[in-house]
Amino acid sequence: MRELNFATEQSIVEAYEELQENFGMEIEAEMERNTAEMLNGMLEVDAERQLGAGWYERAVRRAGYRCGSRPRRLVTTKGTFDLRVPRARGVSLEFRLFDRYRRLWRQVDAVLREVYIGGLSTRRTGEVLKLLLGTRLSAQTVSRAMKTLTPLVTRYHRRELEDRYRVLLLDGVTQKLKGWRGKAVMKLVLVAYGITWDGQRELIDFMVAPSESEASWWGFLNRLHKRGLEGEVLELIVSDGSSGLVKVIEYLYPLVKHQRCWAHKLRNVADKVNRYDQAAVLRGAKRIPTAPNRKAAIEAFDRWRDRWINQYPKAVRCLEKDLESLLTCFDFPKELRRHIRTTNLIERSFREVRRRTRPIGCFNNVESCERIIYAVMIYLNAHWEGKPLPQFAHNT
Repeated sequence: MRELNFATEQSIVEAYEELQENFGMEIEAEMERNTAEMLNGMLEVDAERQLGAGWYERAVRRAGYRCGSRPRRLVTTKGTFDLRVPRARGVSLEFRLFDRYRRLWRQVDAVLREVYIGGLSTRRTGEVLKLLLGTRLSAQTVSRAMKTLTPLVTRYHRRELEDRYRVLLLDGVTQKLKGWRGKAVMKLVLVAYGITWDGQRELIDFMVAPSESEASWWGFLNRLHKRGLEGEVLELIVSDGSSGLVKVIEYLYPLVKHQRCWAHKLRNVADKVNRYDQAAVLRGAKRIPTAPNRKAAIEAFDRWRDRWINQYPKAVRCLEKDLESLLTCFDFPKELRRHIRTTNLIERSFREVRRRTRPIGCFNNVESCERIIYAVMIYLNAHWEGKPLPQFAHNT
């Protein structure tokens, strides 16, 4: 007898399509009715357990009496259902199916957070999820779902840190927050990015600060130091040229080598050069960090300085005064230099942060900003897990 192929048998395919066309809506409606009845049954079981008696049952240990029911709409990941929630006199009923004063399952909160973190605004998130949940959720509902991240953010800031990082990159990304007058003000999110001795990347922590001042960096790094990031195995710190940050690094990690970011330095040099000559000046300056060794880098700097010292003395002095820390990368294997001579690794993480925060425009407060930054960092850390940077993993 011929064996049927259910994927290609034309008669079966046609029959299935006809069944879907004629009875698809009825099947879906029946499934929704059965689900609603099952959920109502779960509510009845909870009510009976707390009252100590069933319908019309006489019981000595009865805790209360039934008092009808009230309608409630429950939003789940499988759709939206209208339920009959039992009421009672003499006892306050609690149900395992949902929390008090909430219309959403916890799983729905998780879906809301993932969609919102993915890049949609609160209003657009509610509109998109209408297709899945069968009801439109307000922007306030999405915001309340995001507030469930607050205790996780607090725990993230207070967790103990392992002193296991070989390289530490420090930088900040600006965000707009509403000030006390209601106007948008710029804040800086200070971020620490670590690379372990086996090449594993991790966004260690962050802090929303008023500026990139010495006091702000001291508060951030001192807290990391007290939580366990003492730098016993730390080999290198990469940062921009912020004078306040440099002082804090020298105080907290005096024995750790410091690499100034070439990308930041070249931007500073370009600011002191006429636009017409910027390309030529930067082309010569870029030959310094890409030299094969320290000696060749110094020779490239000397040639560049002799070429531009008379025309742009401020630009030359800007680079020369920090040349020692700019050449720290030559103390490391050639395979690592491209990754440690700038803060580009952490800047790539900031792209994801900006992509997510751009639709928001301006945060209402520090807590709302921290929730989004935390969610993006947790996502990136999970994405990097098990994917070490091979250049660092092979140079231990």
